[in-house]
Amino acid sequence: MAETLQVPDHLTVANADFSRALAWIDGGVVPLAEARIPVRDLGLMYADMTYDVVHSWRGGFFRLDDHLDRFLASCAGLRLDPGMTRDALRRRLAELLRRSGLPDALVYFACTRGLAVPGTRDPARSRNAFFATVTPLVLRGQPEEMRRGLHATLPRDVARIPAESVNPVWKNSHWGDFIRATFAAKDSGHDVPVLLAADGAVAEAPGFNVVALVDGALVSPDRGVLEGISCRTMFEIARDLGIPARYGRLMPEELARAEEAFLTATSCGLFPVTRIDGRPVGAGVPGPVTTRLLNTYYARKNAGWHITPATSIPPPEETP
Repeated sequence: MAETLQVPDHLTVANADFSRALAWIDGGVVPLAEARIPVRDLGLMYADMTYDVVHSWRGGFFRLDDHLDRFLASCAGLRLDPGMTRDALRRRLAELLRRSGLPDALVYFACTRGLAVPGTRDPARSRNAFFATVTPLVLRGQPEEMRRGLHATLPRDVARIPAESVNPVWKNSHWGDFIRATFAAKDSGHDVPVLLAADGAVAEAPGFNVVALVDGALVSPDRGVLEGISCRTMFEIARDLGIPARYGRLMPEELARAEEAFLTATSCGLFPVTRIDGRPVGAGVPGPVTTRLLNTYYARKNAGWHITPATSIPPPEETP
């Protein structure tokens, strides 16, 4: 009997309590609706910033240290300073989550360039700013959409920003290509675009890594993309289940003939793709490998795999 896709039906917009959403900004915690950044912050004006998003599950962070590794590497690459040590960041994020009372949440944290010093455009002279928010965890796509699977398209007139211009390994908010492609996808009756790199290889989707099951093995692009933690998670699970998985070059024609395909992201783990450019992927429903990976992912999280309870992290140290 075929395994049934186990989707967390409680993670819906209707069930989300946004009254608990909070932000840490300017040294204090405020309701999210009251959080503000200056309109002249260079992060807002020029996307001169980095960020990361970690989720909590039943009161514990999932792969918190991996997200901190990526955030701090992005800060170093973009020459940003959040003004806190790694340990201080862990404590601050845990305190924000505890204060929200949300067991399943998305915790977004960012470092912006801050305000420009009048009379100069030297970015090194700006004082960088850090802030964080916590909101209810809502599936990227609601439960019924996950069961149906996404309908994707590969737009040929919008290429992914070249890595030589904006390094995608440093998580950034340069989403002009993603937004343009998303409008094109929606206009043509699709759910999501999958962008190609300038050389014609498959790159990534807005906020998603792309994974295809081709000739019995999982493959995800190995260059010109964000190094996704959720994709890494699915590959770890695949290895344990004896499913071949690798990073490598993925061409559109390979994606078009894939037996299965899915996208990976923090808010959902993975999201099945069941149609590409109007043609069904495999049988046109979430496939057995996709289903097994997602079900194992939730079973392992429920058992505490890669979970760091927020209560196990000490409160922030008081500054003099």
